[in-house]
Amino acid sequence: MNKSKTSNHPIARYLRELSIIITGITISVGIGLWVSNMNGKRELKQHLLEVKLELDKNADGLEGLAKMLEKSVRYANYLRSTDNKSLEKDSLVYYRRTDNDGFGYDYFLSPSSLLSPHAFEMFKLSSTIRQVKNRELLSSLWEAYSKLEFARQLLDNYFKHKEEEVMKEWQLAADGKPVSVPMKIFHSGPFPSAMVRWCEEYSELLRRASAKLGKELKQRQ
Repeated sequence: MNKSKTSNHPIARYLRELSIIITGITISVGIGLWVSNMNGKRELKQHLLEVKLELDKNADGLEGLAKMLEKSVRYANYLRSTDNKSLEKDSLVYYRRTDNDGFGYDYFLSPSSLLSPHAFEMFKLSSTIRQVKNRELLSSLWEAYSKLEFARQLLDNYFKHKEEEVMKEWQLAADGKPVSVPMKIFHSGPFPSAMVRWCEEYSELLRRASAKLGKELKQRQ
């Protein structure tokens, strides 16, 4: 009888109802945190995947540019190994033409726009980057994208310098003073071979960063 009265006491009922409310809030908060944590993990995985795809695409782009720039290297070698009077017209036409063999010697439209840092920029701005505890991975990504930006600047400078010489020669041709050996000054310098080497080196650097990122993604599966 006393037990029944105690359970019906206003304070007892209040405490019982309060415990039910607290339990409900705790469960709701726990579920909310769990959902938020799961969403955060999915968002992080998505960011990492997008960065990896971007690294692979940029590595392919740099590798492709290296191959296209090799034609300029071959032209430079041709000029060094051949006397000016012995240069063949067909060879000059071939090296001027931009085709599957590579960029012609007077091609100057910069392809650096093919290289994109957008996915990594979005990742840096997101809150999910704080979830990455692998500092070696983050350091590798920062280095890769730093080199990517440097490669973009090198390509822009390379083709800007090339454009300046092309325009000078076009103006001379328009004035009735065509040059006998096209783009000789540009191709006598270190630019062509250096650009091929840099594109290849930076492509390999991006692939190494992508490989590390791939391992991180596998661990998060």
